Amino acid sequence: MLPRLTPPYLSCLLVLISSIFYLLVYVDGILLTGSNSTILHRLIQLLSSEFKLCDLSVVHYFLGIEVQSIAMGLMLQQHKYIFDILTQAGMTSCKPIDTPISTSKVTIMPDPLFSNPIQFRQIVGALHYLTFTRPYIYFAVNRVCQFMHAPIDSHWGAIKRILCYLRGITTYGLHITCGFSFDLHSFTNAD
Repeated sequence: MLPRLTPPYLSCLLVLISSIFYLLVYVDGILLTGSNSTILHRLIQLLSSEFKLCDLSVVHYFLGIEVQSIAMGLMLQQHKYIFDILTQAGMTSCKPIDTPISTSKVTIMPDPLFSNPIQFRQIVGALHYLTFTRPYIYFAVNRVCQFMHAPIDSHWGAIKRILCYLRGITTYGLHITCGFSFDLHSFTNAD
């Protein structure tokens, strides 16, 4: 039996005994999935009684994330989103590199303020959103986020390095598998 929906009507995660549901809400878009189709349909009925809903069926694209059904799960990618960022930065033909952040020691030298701080902030914001399917760039993105108040030319160079790295890994994504265990598994590659 589903719990009665009381304010606030929408939450990010609703967990029932032996069932799990994900409810992602953004402005006027809702993405809903779960492990029990009977309860999932009941939840949709409850939401429909409170809100005007339009079922768009199987998700293929939501908030810049491409969703592809594959054997045993889903593949989440942001291929198009990366190219949109590269286009916005004027770097669609940049040469790919192996790491998103320099591994050499940084020397602090006086640098002029970056000429377009609005573009800097827009690109950093877009990169931050990209960490949903690319968690391995989080450190580099967090580093450039620290300079949003007064970016200098070398900070823009750090963004360009992240973009060059992304140019080489546009086909990467997150593989979400179906499973019957609630164990959390994590994989990492720290070269």
